[in-house]
Amino acid sequence: MPTNLPAEARHKLAEYQSARTIEEKIEVLKEALSLIPDHKGTEKLRRQLRKRLAELRDELEERRVRRAGGGASEFSVKKEGWVQAAFIGITNSGKSSLLQALTGAPSPVADYPFTTQRPFLGMMNYSGCEIQLVDLPSLLTEEFRETGMASKSIGVARNSDLLIVVLDASRDPVKQFEAIESLLEEYGITLRKKSFELEIEKKDSGGLRMVIMGSVEGGYEAVKNLVTSLGIKSAVIKISGDVRLDELEEELIRRPEYKRSLFIVNKSDLNEAQADRAVKELEERGFRAIKASAHNGGVEQLKQRIFEALEMIRVYTRREGQVSEKPLLLKRGATVYDLAEKIHREFAERLKYARVWGSSAKIQGERVGHDHVLMDGDIVEIHL
Repeated sequence: MPTNLPAEARHKLAEYQSARTIEEKIEVLKEALSLIPDHKGTEKLRRQLRKRLAELRDELEERRVRRAGGGASEFSVKKEGWVQAAFIGITNSGKSSLLQALTGAPSPVADYPFTTQRPFLGMMNYSGCEIQLVDLPSLLTEEFRETGMASKSIGVARNSDLLIVVLDASRDPVKQFEAIESLLEEYGITLRKKSFELEIEKKDSGGLRMVIMGSVEGGYEAVKNLVTSLGIKSAVIKISGDVRLDELEEELIRRPEYKRSLFIVNKSDLNEAQADRAVKELEERGFRAIKASAHNGGVEQLKQRIFEALEMIRVYTRREGQVSEKPLLLKRGATVYDLAEKIHREFAERLKYARVWGSSAKIQGERVGHDHVLMDGDIVEIHL
Protein backbone atom coordinates (compact mmCIF):
# COMPACT_ATOMS: atom_id res chain seq x y z
CA MET A 1 0.00 0.00 0.00
CA PRO A 2 1.53 3.39 -0.99
CA THR A 3 2.53 5.40 2.08
CA ASN A 4 1.76 8.79 0.52
CA LEU A 5 -1.96 8.34 -0.13
CA PRO A 6 -4.09 11.39 0.72
CA ALA A 7 -6.23 10.96 3.84
CA GLU A 8 -9.43 11.30 1.77
CA ALA A 9 -8.38 8.40 -0.48
CA ARG A 10 -7.53 6.22 2.53
CA HIS A 11 -10.95 6.98 4.04
CA LYS A 12 -12.71 6.03 0.80
CA LEU A 13 -10.81 2.75 0.50
CA ALA A 14 -11.75 1.87 4.08
CA GLU A 15 -15.36 2.86 3.33
CA TYR A 16 -15.37 0.49 0.34
CA GLN A 17 -14.77 -2.48 2.65
CA SER A 18 -18.02 -1.80 4.51
CA ALA A 19 -20.15 -1.00 1.43
CA ARG A 20 -23.03 -3.47 1.20
CA THR A 21 -24.37 -3.30 -2.36
CA ILE A 22 -22.59 -3.53 -5.70
CA GLU A 23 -23.84 -0.05 -6.60
CA GLU A 24 -22.33 1.38 -3.39
CA LYS A 25 -19.03 -0.41 -3.98
CA ILE A 26 -18.81 0.95 -7.54
CA GLU A 27 -19.50 4.54 -6.46
CA VAL A 28 -17.02 4.43 -3.58
CA LEU A 29 -14.30 2.89 -5.79
CA LYS A 30 -14.83 5.57 -8.44
CA GLU A 31 -14.47 8.27 -5.78
CA ALA A 32 -11.37 6.59 -4.34
CA LEU A 33 -9.73 6.42 -7.79
CA SER A 34 -10.42 10.11 -8.35
CA LEU A 35 -8.65 10.92 -5.06
CA ILE A 36 -5.51 8.84 -5.67
CA PRO A 37 -2.69 10.78 -7.40
CA ASP A 38 -1.65 9.29 -10.74
CA HIS A 39 2.09 8.62 -10.46
CA LYS A 40 4.49 5.65 -10.43
CA GLY A 41 4.12 5.07 -6.68
CA THR A 42 0.36 4.49 -6.97
CA GLU A 43 0.38 2.73 -10.36
CA LYS A 44 -0.10 -0.79 -8.95
CA LEU A 45 -2.89 0.25 -6.57
CA ARG A 46 -4.76 2.15 -9.28
CA ARG A 47 -4.47 -0.86 -11.62
CA GLN A 48 -5.85 -3.15 -8.90
CA LEU A 49 -8.79 -0.84 -8.23
CA ARG A 50 -9.61 -0.46 -11.94
CA LYS A 51 -9.68 -4.24 -12.33
CA ARG A 52 -11.97 -4.64 -9.33
CA LEU A 53 -14.20 -1.86 -10.69
CA ALA A 54 -14.48 -3.62 -14.06
CA GLU A 55 -15.35 -6.87 -12.30
CA LEU A 56 -18.08 -5.17 -10.25
CA ARG A 57 -19.54 -3.52 -13.35
CA ASP A 58 -19.67 -6.92 -15.09
CA GLU A 59 -21.47 -8.36 -12.08
CA LEU A 60 -23.95 -5.47 -12.00
CA GLU A 61 -24.68 -5.82 -15.72
CA GLU A 62 -25.23 -9.55 -15.26
CA ARG A 63 -27.83 -8.86 -12.58
CA ARG A 64 -29.60 -6.27 -14.73
CA VAL A 65 -29.83 -8.71 -17.65
CA ARG A 66 -31.32 -11.40 -15.39
CA ARG A 67 -33.86 -8.99 -13.91
CA ALA A 68 -34.90 -7.87 -17.39
CA GLY A 69 -35.64 -11.49 -18.28
CA GLY A 70 -32.74 -11.78 -20.69
CA GLY A 71 -31.44 -14.94 -19.08
CA ALA A 72 -28.09 -15.55 -17.46
CA SER A 73 -24.83 -15.04 -19.34
CA GLU A 74 -22.48 -17.91 -20.12
CA PHE A 75 -20.36 -16.85 -17.14
CA SER A 76 -23.23 -17.09 -14.68
CA VAL A 77 -22.38 -20.36 -12.94
CA LYS A 78 -24.93 -21.73 -10.52
CA LYS A 79 -23.39 -23.67 -7.66
CA GLU A 80 -24.49 -27.29 -7.58
CA GLY A 81 -23.35 -30.18 -5.44
CA TRP A 82 -21.99 -29.52 -1.98
CA VAL A 83 -18.96 -27.36 -2.82
CA GLN A 84 -17.37 -25.87 -5.94
CA ALA A 85 -13.78 -25.87 -7.19
CA ALA A 86 -12.63 -23.76 -10.15
CA PHE A 87 -9.83 -24.69 -12.59
CA ILE A 88 -7.68 -21.72 -13.64
CA GLY A 89 -4.41 -21.46 -15.57
CA ILE A 90 -2.66 -20.26 -18.71
CA THR A 91 -3.67 -21.38 -22.20
CA ASN A 92 -3.11 -25.04 -23.12
CA SER A 93 -2.29 -26.10 -19.55
CA GLY A 94 -4.64 -29.09 -19.81
CA LYS A 95 -7.49 -27.96 -17.54
CA SER A 96 -10.16 -29.45 -19.79
CA SER A 97 -8.49 -32.87 -19.94
CA LEU A 98 -8.33 -32.97 -16.14
CA LEU A 99 -12.01 -32.04 -15.85
CA GLN A 100 -12.90 -34.91 -18.19
CA ALA A 101 -10.73 -37.37 -16.28
CA LEU A 102 -12.18 -36.38 -12.89
CA THR A 103 -15.85 -36.09 -13.85
CA GLY A 104 -16.42 -37.71 -17.24
CA ALA A 105 -18.11 -34.48 -18.35
CA PRO A 106 -17.45 -33.25 -21.91
CA SER A 107 -15.14 -30.25 -22.20
CA PRO A 108 -13.41 -29.01 -25.38
CA VAL A 109 -9.87 -30.35 -25.70
CA ALA A 110 -7.45 -29.29 -28.45
CA ASP A 111 -3.76 -28.48 -29.00
CA TYR A 112 -4.43 -24.84 -29.90
CA PRO A 113 -4.92 -22.00 -27.37
CA PHE A 114 -8.26 -20.62 -26.12
CA THR A 115 -10.17 -23.86 -26.69
CA THR A 116 -12.30 -23.10 -23.62
CA GLN A 117 -14.41 -20.01 -24.38
CA ARG A 118 -16.89 -20.32 -21.51
CA PRO A 119 -17.15 -22.21 -18.19
CA PHE A 120 -17.63 -25.98 -18.48
CA LEU A 121 -19.04 -27.89 -15.54
CA GLY A 122 -18.67 -31.42 -14.21
CA MET A 123 -19.55 -33.24 -10.98
CA MET A 124 -16.84 -35.15 -9.14
CA ASN A 125 -17.88 -37.82 -6.66
CA TYR A 126 -15.55 -38.54 -3.77
CA SER A 127 -16.64 -40.93 -1.00
CA GLY A 128 -20.27 -39.91 -1.35
CA CYS A 129 -19.52 -36.17 -1.65
CA GLU A 130 -20.54 -34.30 -4.79
CA ILE A 131 -18.01 -31.61 -5.71
CA GLN A 132 -18.75 -29.33 -8.66
CA LEU A 133 -15.72 -28.65 -10.86
CA VAL A 134 -15.65 -25.65 -13.21
CA ASP A 135 -13.19 -25.36 -16.10
CA LEU A 136 -12.74 -21.62 -16.73
CA PRO A 137 -11.31 -19.84 -19.78
CA SER A 138 -7.59 -19.15 -19.42
CA LEU A 139 -6.39 -16.14 -17.44
CA LEU A 140 -3.11 -15.65 -19.31
CA THR A 141 -1.59 -16.35 -22.71
CA GLU A 142 1.59 -18.40 -23.09
CA GLU A 143 3.48 -15.06 -22.99
CA PHE A 144 1.74 -14.26 -19.65
CA ARG A 145 -0.45 -11.50 -21.08
CA GLU A 146 -3.90 -11.15 -19.54
CA THR A 147 -6.63 -12.60 -21.75
CA GLY A 148 -9.86 -10.83 -22.64
CA MET A 149 -11.83 -13.34 -20.54
CA ALA A 150 -9.65 -13.14 -17.42
CA SER A 151 -11.91 -10.69 -15.58
CA LYS A 152 -15.01 -12.84 -16.08
CA SER A 153 -13.15 -16.04 -15.19
CA ILE A 154 -11.82 -14.49 -11.99
CA GLY A 155 -15.34 -13.32 -11.16
CA VAL A 156 -16.49 -16.96 -11.20
CA ALA A 157 -13.37 -18.17 -9.38
CA ARG A 158 -13.90 -15.61 -6.61
CA ASN A 159 -17.17 -17.31 -5.66
CA SER A 160 -15.76 -20.84 -5.64
CA ASP A 161 -14.66 -22.73 -2.53
CA LEU A 162 -11.30 -23.77 -3.99
CA LEU A 163 -8.99 -22.60 -6.78
CA ILE A 164 -7.30 -25.44 -8.65
CA VAL A 165 -4.37 -23.79 -10.42
CA VAL A 166 -3.23 -25.93 -13.35
CA LEU A 167 0.40 -25.49 -14.44
CA ASP A 168 2.02 -26.98 -17.54
CA ALA A 169 5.08 -29.05 -16.58
CA SER A 170 6.58 -28.62 -20.06
CA ARG A 171 6.70 -24.78 -19.89
CA ASP A 172 8.39 -23.61 -16.65
CA PRO A 173 5.55 -24.15 -14.16
CA VAL A 174 7.08 -21.94 -11.47
CA LYS A 175 7.03 -18.89 -13.77
CA GLN A 176 3.39 -19.72 -14.59
CA PHE A 177 2.59 -19.80 -10.86
CA GLU A 178 4.24 -16.42 -10.28
CA ALA A 179 2.37 -14.82 -13.19
CA ILE A 180 -1.00 -16.23 -12.09
CA GLU A 181 -0.46 -15.24 -8.45
CA SER A 182 0.47 -11.70 -9.53
CA LEU A 183 -2.66 -11.38 -11.69
CA LEU A 184 -4.93 -12.67 -8.91
CA GLU A 185 -3.40 -10.15 -6.50
CA GLU A 186 -4.25 -7.37 -8.96
CA TYR A 187 -7.87 -8.51 -8.66
CA GLY A 188 -7.68 -8.51 -4.85
CA ILE A 189 -7.27 -12.27 -4.36
CA THR A 190 -4.44 -13.81 -2.34
CA LEU A 191 -3.46 -17.48 -2.21
CA ARG A 192 -1.31 -16.97 0.89
CA LYS A 193 -3.04 -17.64 4.20
CA LYS A 194 -2.81 -14.71 6.58
CA SER A 195 -1.18 -15.00 9.99
CA PHE A 196 -4.07 -13.10 11.57
CA GLU A 197 -7.81 -12.58 11.33
CA LEU A 198 -9.65 -9.27 11.41
CA GLU A 199 -13.33 -8.71 12.07
CA ILE A 200 -14.74 -5.21 11.97
CA GLU A 201 -18.34 -4.24 12.58
CA LYS A 202 -19.00 -0.55 12.08
CA LYS A 203 -21.52 1.14 14.38
CA ASP A 204 -23.42 4.43 14.22
CA SER A 205 -22.28 5.36 17.73
CA GLY A 206 -20.53 4.02 20.81
CA GLY A 207 -16.90 4.72 19.91
CA LEU A 208 -14.24 2.08 19.32
CA ARG A 209 -14.24 -1.27 21.10
CA MET A 210 -11.32 -3.58 20.42
CA VAL A 211 -10.53 -7.17 21.29
CA ILE A 212 -6.93 -8.19 20.55
CA MET A 213 -6.01 -11.87 20.90
CA GLY A 214 -2.38 -12.08 19.92
CA SER A 215 0.40 -9.61 19.24
CA VAL A 216 -0.13 -6.35 17.34
CA GLU A 217 2.78 -4.04 16.58
CA GLY A 218 2.41 -0.89 18.69
CA GLY A 219 -0.38 -2.33 20.80
CA TYR A 220 -3.85 -0.95 21.46
CA GLU A 221 -3.02 2.74 20.98
CA ALA A 222 -1.33 2.17 17.61
CA VAL A 223 -4.37 0.25 16.35
CA LYS A 224 -6.71 2.94 17.67
CA ASN A 225 -4.72 5.70 15.94
CA LEU A 226 -4.64 3.76 12.66
CA VAL A 227 -8.37 3.04 12.69
CA THR A 228 -9.20 6.65 13.58
CA SER A 229 -6.93 7.94 10.78
CA LEU A 230 -9.05 5.93 8.33
CA GLY A 231 -12.19 7.74 9.42
CA ILE A 232 -13.59 4.88 11.52
CA LYS A 233 -14.98 6.41 14.70
CA SER A 234 -17.38 3.77 16.03
CA ALA A 235 -16.85 0.03 15.54
CA VAL A 236 -16.25 -3.31 17.20
CA ILE A 237 -12.85 -4.60 16.07
CA LYS A 238 -11.53 -8.11 16.76
CA ILE A 239 -7.95 -9.07 15.90
CA SER A 240 -6.58 -12.57 16.45
CA GLY A 241 -3.04 -13.65 15.65
CA ASP A 242 0.25 -11.79 15.21
CA VAL A 243 0.23 -8.80 12.87
CA ARG A 244 2.37 -5.82 11.92
CA LEU A 245 0.75 -2.40 11.67
CA ASP A 246 1.35 -2.13 7.90
CA GLU A 247 -0.34 -5.53 7.40
CA LEU A 248 -3.31 -4.35 9.44
CA GLU A 249 -3.57 -1.15 7.38
CA GLU A 250 -3.46 -3.19 4.14
CA GLU A 251 -6.28 -5.37 5.47
CA LEU A 252 -8.40 -2.40 6.56
CA ILE A 253 -7.96 -0.53 3.27
CA ARG A 254 -7.70 -3.19 0.59
CA ARG A 255 -8.61 -6.46 2.34
CA PRO A 256 -7.31 -9.01 -0.19
CA GLU A 257 -9.58 -12.05 -0.25
CA TYR A 258 -7.92 -15.33 0.69
CA LYS A 259 -8.84 -18.35 -1.41
CA ARG A 260 -7.86 -21.93 -0.70
CA SER A 261 -5.80 -23.40 -3.52
CA LEU A 262 -4.33 -26.59 -4.92
CA PHE A 263 -1.62 -26.51 -7.60
CA ILE A 264 -1.65 -29.30 -10.17
CA VAL A 265 1.57 -29.54 -12.19
CA ASN A 266 -0.05 -31.12 -15.23
CA LYS A 267 1.48 -32.98 -18.20
CA SER A 268 4.12 -34.40 -15.87
CA ASP A 269 4.73 -37.16 -18.41
CA LEU A 270 6.29 -34.56 -20.74
CA ASN A 271 8.89 -33.38 -18.22
CA GLU A 272 8.95 -35.48 -15.05
CA ALA A 273 12.03 -33.79 -13.56
CA GLN A 274 10.64 -30.29 -14.03
CA ALA A 275 7.30 -31.37 -12.55
CA ASP A 276 9.04 -32.77 -9.46
CA ARG A 277 11.07 -29.57 -9.00
CA ALA A 278 7.96 -27.40 -9.32
CA VAL A 279 6.00 -29.44 -6.76
CA LYS A 280 8.92 -29.24 -4.32
CA GLU A 281 9.31 -25.47 -4.74
CA LEU A 282 5.58 -24.81 -4.36
CA GLU A 283 5.46 -26.91 -1.20
CA GLU A 284 8.49 -25.06 0.18
CA ARG A 285 6.57 -21.81 -0.38
CA GLY A 286 3.72 -23.22 1.71
CA PHE A 287 1.30 -24.30 -1.04
CA ARG A 288 -0.40 -27.63 -1.68
CA ALA A 289 0.88 -29.15 -4.92
CA ILE A 290 0.70 -32.41 -6.83
CA LYS A 291 1.95 -33.54 -10.23
CA ALA A 292 -0.49 -35.17 -12.62
CA SER A 293 -1.16 -36.30 -16.15
CA ALA A 294 -4.65 -36.73 -17.54
CA HIS A 295 -3.32 -39.62 -19.64
CA ASN A 296 -1.43 -41.59 -16.98
CA GLY A 297 -4.11 -42.38 -14.37
CA GLY A 298 -3.88 -41.37 -10.69
CA VAL A 299 -7.41 -39.96 -10.76
CA GLU A 300 -8.38 -41.27 -7.29
CA GLN A 301 -5.29 -39.72 -5.69
CA LEU A 302 -6.10 -36.43 -7.40
CA LYS A 303 -9.68 -36.56 -6.11
CA GLN A 304 -8.36 -37.13 -2.60
CA ARG A 305 -6.00 -34.14 -2.82
CA ILE A 306 -8.82 -31.91 -4.06
CA PHE A 307 -10.99 -32.96 -1.13
CA GLU A 308 -8.14 -32.38 1.35
CA ALA A 309 -7.50 -28.91 -0.10
CA LEU A 310 -11.13 -27.95 0.58
CA GLU A 311 -10.33 -28.31 4.32
CA MET A 312 -13.65 -29.99 5.01
CA ILE A 313 -14.75 -33.10 6.88
CA ARG A 314 -17.36 -35.77 6.21
CA VAL A 315 -19.72 -36.47 9.10
CA TYR A 316 -22.39 -39.19 9.12
CA THR A 317 -25.55 -38.98 11.22
CA ARG A 318 -26.99 -41.85 13.25
CA ARG A 319 -30.63 -42.30 14.16
CA GLU A 320 -32.21 -45.28 15.89
CA GLY A 321 -29.09 -47.32 15.23
CA GLN A 322 -29.04 -46.59 11.48
CA VAL A 323 -26.12 -44.64 9.98
CA SER A 324 -26.79 -42.34 7.01
CA GLU A 325 -25.47 -43.57 3.66
CA LYS A 326 -24.26 -40.12 2.59
CA PRO A 327 -22.21 -37.80 4.81
CA LEU A 328 -22.74 -34.13 5.53
CA LEU A 329 -19.86 -31.83 4.60
CA LEU A 330 -18.62 -29.42 7.28
CA LYS A 331 -15.68 -27.05 7.60
CA ARG A 332 -12.64 -28.46 9.37
CA GLY A 333 -12.94 -27.54 13.06
CA ALA A 334 -16.75 -27.78 13.05
CA THR A 335 -18.51 -28.71 16.30
CA VAL A 336 -21.54 -30.78 17.23
CA TYR A 337 -23.51 -27.51 17.34
CA ASP A 338 -22.44 -26.67 13.76
CA LEU A 339 -23.65 -30.09 12.63
CA ALA A 340 -27.02 -29.64 14.34
CA GLU A 341 -27.39 -26.19 12.78
CA LYS A 342 -26.61 -27.57 9.31
CA ILE A 343 -29.35 -30.19 9.71
CA HIS A 344 -31.90 -27.63 10.92
CA ARG A 345 -31.74 -24.43 12.95
CA GLU A 346 -34.33 -25.86 15.35
CA PHE A 347 -32.04 -28.83 16.02
CA ALA A 348 -29.29 -26.45 17.14
CA GLU A 349 -31.68 -24.58 19.42
CA ARG A 350 -32.99 -27.78 21.02
CA LEU A 351 -29.67 -29.66 21.15
CA LYS A 352 -28.96 -31.25 24.55
CA TYR A 353 -26.02 -33.52 23.78
CA ALA A 354 -24.69 -35.95 21.16
CA ARG A 355 -23.04 -39.35 21.01
CA VAL A 356 -20.02 -39.73 18.76
CA TRP A 357 -18.30 -42.70 17.13
CA GLY A 358 -15.04 -42.08 15.29
CA SER A 359 -11.65 -40.39 15.58
CA SER A 360 -12.81 -37.49 17.76
CA ALA A 361 -14.33 -39.75 20.43
CA LYS A 362 -12.25 -40.87 23.43
CA ILE A 363 -14.47 -43.93 23.64
CA GLN A 364 -16.87 -45.07 20.92
CA GLY A 365 -20.37 -43.72 21.56
CA GLU A 366 -18.98 -41.02 23.86
CA ARG A 367 -21.50 -38.48 25.15
CA VAL A 368 -20.34 -34.97 24.19
CA GLY A 369 -21.55 -31.38 24.41
CA HIS A 370 -22.23 -28.57 21.94
CA ASP A 371 -18.59 -27.52 21.52
CA HIS A 372 -17.11 -30.96 20.81
CA VAL A 373 -14.90 -30.67 17.70
CA LEU A 374 -15.67 -33.30 15.06
CA MET A 375 -13.24 -35.11 12.76
CA ASP A 376 -13.47 -36.60 9.28
CA GLY A 377 -15.54 -39.79 9.20
CA ASP A 378 -17.24 -39.27 12.58
CA ILE A 379 -20.72 -40.70 13.18
CA VAL A 380 -22.95 -38.48 15.32
CA GLU A 381 -26.24 -39.16 17.05
CA ILE A 382 -28.05 -35.94 17.98
CA HIS A 383 -30.16 -35.87 21.17
CA LEU A 384 -32.76 -33.10 21.57
